[in-house]
Amino acid sequence: MRPKLNERSYKNAILYFIKYCNNKYLHATKLNKLLYYLDFIYFRDHKKSVTGDVYIHQGYGPVPSRVDEILAGLRNEGAIDTEAVSHNDVEMINFSLKDISQFDETVFSSEQKKLLKQICDEFGNWSTEKIVAQTHLEAPWFYSKPYQVVDYAYARDIDLFK
Repeated sequence: MRPKLNERSYKNAILYFIKYCNNKYLHATKLNKLLYYLDFIYFRDHKKSVTGDVYIHQGYGPVPSRVDEILAGLRNEGAIDTEAVSHNDVEMINFSLKDISQFDETVFSSEQKKLLKQICDEFGNWSTEKIVAQTHLEAPWFYSKPYQVVDYAYARDIDLFK
């Protein structure tokens, strides 16, 4: 059963993270992990995800299956800019808000806003490597197999913000 994608919430969650968690550590991989925590913790507590996306077990942790499509849409709409930068012989993608008027926090419930803020407060200054390592300790990634869908049912085992 594939949940229905909530494109409006998805786009605004990305814009939220770019606005409030954007520092030298926010690259594409870390953005994926912030979205993972948003969806899985919200699912744990409310039995539905914020974005409606499914996550795939990849080497660097859970990756939202439609994130590239959503990012491309935000870029094409002029909401964000992306820049490829070299870091330790690896290409990283940096984000910047280009048109803040496209950001609409009113799409989020008060519980979702609280969780978004908690995620930025907790993980904002974490390096990509540290947040990747953390996701590898979580049951959803641990119990899924490479390249398969990460089961939301394991969200109950995430202890953050209980």
